[in-house]
Amino acid sequence: MKRAIFYHCAQLFFLILILLIGGCSKKENIASKTDEYIDQAEILNPLNLVVSAANKDLIELSWDKVNSSHFKPVSYAIYVDNKLVAKDLSITKYSLINLLGDTNYKIRVIASSQTGRTQEQSIDARTVGGSTTNGSTYVEYKIHTQSRITGNNSIRLLEDGGHLICTFLQHEGGETNFKLIVYRTNNKGQIIWYRLIQDLNYYDLPPHVVLPSKQDEAFIIVKHDIYVIDQTNGKLKLEKPVSIDLSPNDYVSSVQFDASHNMIMGTGGGELLKVTTSDFKVVWKRKNSSVGISSIQLDNAQQIYYSLLDSEATKIKVQKTDRDGNVLATFEFDGKLPGDYERQYHMPILLKDKNDIFYLWGFDFYSYSLRYVKFDKNGNVKAKLGEYVNLKPAGAFFDNDNNIVVYGQQEGGGISTYGTINKYDSDLKLLSTLQYPNLEMHMFKNMTQNVDNSYNLFFYYIQTWSYENLNFIYIKTKSNGQL
Repeated sequence: MKRAIFYHCAQLFFLILILLIGGCSKKENIASKTDEYIDQAEILNPLNLVVSAANKDLIELSWDKVNSSHFKPVSYAIYVDNKLVAKDLSITKYSLINLLGDTNYKIRVIASSQTGRTQEQSIDARTVGGSTTNGSTYVEYKIHTQSRITGNNSIRLLEDGGHLICTFLQHEGGETNFKLIVYRTNNKGQIIWYRLIQDLNYYDLPPHVVLPSKQDEAFIIVKHDIYVIDQTNGKLKLEKPVSIDLSPNDYVSSVQFDASHNMIMGTGGGELLKVTTSDFKVVWKRKNSSVGISSIQLDNAQQIYYSLLDSEATKIKVQKTDRDGNVLATFEFDGKLPGDYERQYHMPILLKDKNDIFYLWGFDFYSYSLRYVKFDKNGNVKAKLGEYVNLKPAGAFFDNDNNIVVYGQQEGGGISTYGTINKYDSDLKLLSTLQYPNLEMHMFKNMTQNVDNSYNLFFYYIQTWSYENLNFIYIKTKSNGQL
């Protein structure tokens, strides 16, 4: 027994000895190796060059700051049509000036580190312009060759007959690759300047162009952000937008000025608030509804009215508040036509005349046909639609003769759909109807009227197997509304 134990102990001793000798040998080999240094190649991040603004003789460029993985200084050079126009730049925004109008340019920006490593990007850019034809104006708006204007929009007619337009620009590369675009046109529809703004989850939300009392300013309101822009050149007057304190998923759905020229805002989540135009401070905020607020109007006593967008309700609803946003009444109107079953309605358009008479316009969700209600400030109905009208309204306004112009879509057989303009007097008697069957099938998005009674039409064409045109279209009609 003792001999066996001695034998196993001897085996263990020799095993430990071998491991110690091997370990020492390995340390010896490691110690004898020379140090090795691998020189990693210098890397520069991409530029992501874009055109951030343009007008008839200017293109504004912006790009991401390029950093060297070796922490070396980086400078930039700009080439236009292969000609060097600027070098040794440290900024990431640059304006090319004194360009030719309505002209294409090939632009290249090269980032260079101190070691000579470079990163470059080329883009095609164009100064803006338009065209006229056949006595009326026809313009197709296309900012870049690989982008298109799409989505919700807000359009304001300016005193010089031009427009300030806010909508969305979609770049190739995915359905979510959007930017907010603001551009100004002259009275021929030609773009004077445009400005691109990063899309901070704005797409699918309604933008609002609001014109304060300062003639050179405009407010662009989208989601809960306010941008202040110079009407004359498109420059942002504030480097960052001012954000209004709303719930995370809420957004501004309607804006109207009160008598003191502060803003009354409604939200998609049913909040009503007053915001100053001087510093964008919230004066008061009321949670008056669980559904969206649309088309705010104020009567002569500064009481507030707005449509409630309740897609589940079978009654049309308008809420009335005092000047501090406290609810005074909720009016309910029956939108059914003779023989109708119960159905839901979408009534986003509210107009008010100088006598505090209100005109509410929209459509039913079943047939997308017209509905309207005329009522006074106490909710008493003065008139309502009594028969089927094939019109899904997109907007309405008082014209130069104080008649009401309602524009929208009329559905034909199959996939056919055309823009339609109905004109009504104050008693809601139909005065005239305009359509444009000579145009390809189209969908009105917005419309304004000039002092000579001509119309400014903004629309998209309907895409079919035989016709494809994705551009945003502007037409200025003749004074009789004809093309």
